[in-house]
Amino acid sequence: MNTDFLVIGASITGINVARELKQRFPDTTVVVIDKESGCARHSSGRNSGLLDAGFSWSPDTLKARFCKQGNQQLSDYCERNGIPLNRCGELVIARDGDELSDLDEIQRRAEGNGVKLEPVTARQAREIEPRARVHEQALFFPSSASVDPAAVMRQMEQDARDAGVRFYYETSFLRKAGDEFVTTLGTVQAGYVVNCAGLYADQIAQQFGFAGNYRLLPLKHNYLESSEVPGAFRTHVTAAADLSGSYPGTQIFLGVDGKARLGPAVKPALWREQYHGAEGFHPFEMSSVVTTGIGQMFQGGGEICRACLQRFTGSTHSRLITAGSRLVEGIRASDYRDWARPEIQPQLVNTETHRMVSDFIVEGDGKSMHLLNTVSPVFTCGLPLASHICDQVAAATGR
Repeated sequence: MNTDFLVIGASITGINVARELKQRFPDTTVVVIDKESGCARHSSGRNSGLLDAGFSWSPDTLKARFCKQGNQQLSDYCERNGIPLNRCGELVIARDGDELSDLDEIQRRAEGNGVKLEPVTARQAREIEPRARVHEQALFFPSSASVDPAAVMRQMEQDARDAGVRFYYETSFLRKAGDEFVTTLGTVQAGYVVNCAGLYADQIAQQFGFAGNYRLLPLKHNYLESSEVPGAFRTHVTAAADLSGSYPGTQIFLGVDGKARLGPAVKPALWREQYHGAEGFHPFEMSSVVTTGIGQMFQGGGEICRACLQRFTGSTHSRLITAGSRLVEGIRASDYRDWARPEIQPQLVNTETHRMVSDFIVEGDGKSMHLLNTVSPVFTCGLPLASHICDQVAAATGR
């Protein structure tokens, strides 16, 4: 196969990079390969569907740069294409006096990112969400919403096909062989490669000479599904203290159908696609993940240990119920028995600084471009992030 652009990974970024490349350079051929049988089989199709307003990220990050814009673009996209959208908003609360300073930090970040917000009193907050446990103050973010990620991805794939992008599924990238690329479909000659492979993006990037100081720690995210009727909650609810750090904590999340979820529970996965028990057991990956995790914990001066403790504290059923009860009234364990479908996020660790990487990483040159650390809120950021990657490709190739 010969193609001008080869995109690896039918993720939200991969599909939109391919579509935009074809639209910018209509005389070129653009091919997407993915090892699965269809698009968005991993994080892009498994995520919660939260459209993040963009208030919790530091203004100097790519996440902050693209989150507000991505929220608006994806909301407009859903409305334009008749895809269900729940514009429920998000209430960020102080649970006690100690958390008022965290609320101030969230407001500072939101204003720095240009995100619309409404400061509210405890009484006003309970008018928005009667079950919220609010101490004195809260912030309401009307642009937070939720969608069905699978429905979004089906439409985006169709848009890319309509633009002239070709898709080859059940086709794995195996290795780089000089200027050619070996796949399970055969050898591909490509003028330029864009790597949006998610859980395997670091391994592919390393074959091109990038991601040298990064190693992957796959983290499994999951929510408990509520059996309460849709409408039992009116909005997403999150504690300010769980957002002021680098690793957001427990929230009440409303799906596009209005039903509540509690989470996320965050646990380390022992291999990159360990969704359920020993399914897909991969001993080499497990050895690498365990070695990386333990090694960085010992070398990182406690930063990774603290981050892991912060993330994993609420990872069990009982701890989630306890955390949820501090957020809102009326949380009963009997209403939260079933787990939703898990997602695994490709969390990178920088082996030089011994810290978890919080922002997206884009590395490349005149031959290839690589998107690394596609953790939350990459789904919200998907459209402007894809445009950013295309800008980088255009600059690198002089197009």
